[in-house]
Amino acid sequence: MHSRLPRPVLLMDAGTGDSIRLPTKANVLARLPECAVAHFACHGSSDLTDPSNSSLLLYDHDSDPFTVAGLAEVRLDQAQLAYLSACRTAFTGRADLIDEAIHLTSACQLMGFPHVIGTMWAIGDTLAANVADAFYRALSDTGGALRTTRAAEALHRTILGLRDRFPQAPSLWAAYLHAGA
Repeated sequence: MHSRLPRPVLLMDAGTGDSIRLPTKANVLARLPECAVAHFACHGSSDLTDPSNSSLLLYDHDSDPFTVAGLAEVRLDQAQLAYLSACRTAFTGRADLIDEAIHLTSACQLMGFPHVIGTMWAIGDTLAANVADAFYRALSDTGGALRTTRAAEALHRTILGLRDRFPQAPSLWAAYLHAGA
């Protein structure tokens, strides 16, 4: 999937001991200002008591969590699209906050991403990878360049394809949403 992204920087624990490549909060925040597209393929955690403490579970999530509250002051000039391939990135889980958009998806918009893909509930890893691949394929023009302004349409087409394949299983396709312009 990362082959579909322009000049991807892959942060992952590959067992190499290379701390610069670990997906830590500091490494992610250091690279975000250079990114037009940020794709997070990790686990997410929703804090039902305080949604501003919801987070993406990066390598150092126990010691330095990547939370909604911690992202509020980040500003990105080159940001175009954030894809949050993690569980419950657009979920608060509180009835008293039903009209509030306090979650990781909205935090990415506040950071400067005009288009954000998030999920409302848990998603399976294999399906998530297939949805992401289909999404980026739909987002690409004939030359392979990503047209991020078509993010909503690309997600719509991707999810319609899943819905057509699995019409009786909305839990597989209805979790995804696009937030943005």
